Amino acid sequence: MSGEKETQGLAHSNLLDAKLGSIKSAGVRSLKWVVIVLALLFVVSGSWYKVDQTERGNVRRFGVAQYIKPVQPGIHFKLPFVDEVDRIQVSLKTLHIPPFEVTTVDNQKVTIDENFNYTIPEDKVYHVMYEIGRSGNTDIESQVIPVVRDRTGRIFAGQNMASVNPNRQQIQAEIEKAVSQSVEELFGIQPHSLQIAGIIPSAAFMASNEEAVKAKNAAVAAENTKRTKQFEADQIVIRAKGDADSAIEAARGRSQSVLLESQANKTRQVLEGEGLEARLAAEIRPFGSADKYIEYLKAKAALNWNGQQPQVVAGNGSSTNLVVPIPAPVR
Repeated sequence: MSGEKETQGLAHSNLLDAKLGSIKSAGVRSLKWVVIVLALLFVVSGSWYKVDQTERGNVRRFGVAQYIKPVQPGIHFKLPFVDEVDRIQVSLKTLHIPPFEVTTVDNQKVTIDENFNYTIPEDKVYHVMYEIGRSGNTDIESQVIPVVRDRTGRIFAGQNMASVNPNRQQIQAEIEKAVSQSVEELFGIQPHSLQIAGIIPSAAFMASNEEAVKAKNAAVAAENTKRTKQFEADQIVIRAKGDADSAIEAARGRSQSVLLESQANKTRQVLEGEGLEARLAAEIRPFGSADKYIEYLKAKAALNWNGQQPQVVAGNGSSTNLVVPIPAPVR
């Protein structure tokens, strides 16, 4: 019995070992297939590349560019592990020029901040990628920045600090022209525009300019005060002259009024005398002469005499006296 049990145990153990061996063999085979699939996927993924719409590309194989014309946007194939893909942006790009200092003709330091806009033409892609700096587009910006700084410094070297702000538009146009011409000739890129984002004078210039502004403001204030005082004095003179003119005109008016009144009295007296003379003439005219008119008056007076002596006698005794009767007082 014990021998049979040992035989059965040995058979069972061999069976287990066989199963374990079979499992291990299947696992190894599966692992190999997984590795093969992953390797294939890796190879396949390294066999294609993508170029975006805003880019152009090229392929270097063992360091040698494979195409003269740039690779267009889309999906393209390459040799895995051998080919390297270079891409460059051809759409409009803004290159920010880090702030830098320039010196004006009057030896003033100015900090300039600029932006430069450019594109890379289709026929210059190969030139920019492989004939300027290192392969690709990694060096183009580092090549352009020194040129922009240099041309900007040249333009500012001919400017006076006091005229920088008034001439800013003209200065920017001159810098843009100089930079555009240089980068196009040197690198073949297409310039579009350049903007001066900031012109920052030195602290010393700002301090001196502030003092000058204060002095100018003080001078303007003093001049305004002087003008105000002069205006006030002029107003006093004008009022005094007006008062004097008014007094003169008033005196002239009073004098003219007295003269006119005198002339009016004289005219009135003349007119009254002329009227009396005309009335007497009209009364005498029917009698033919003044003597007859007097005789008439005498006769008329005699008719009206009441026997009393006249109260008023006019005449000197050498000629006919004119007797004017005065009514007797009423008793």
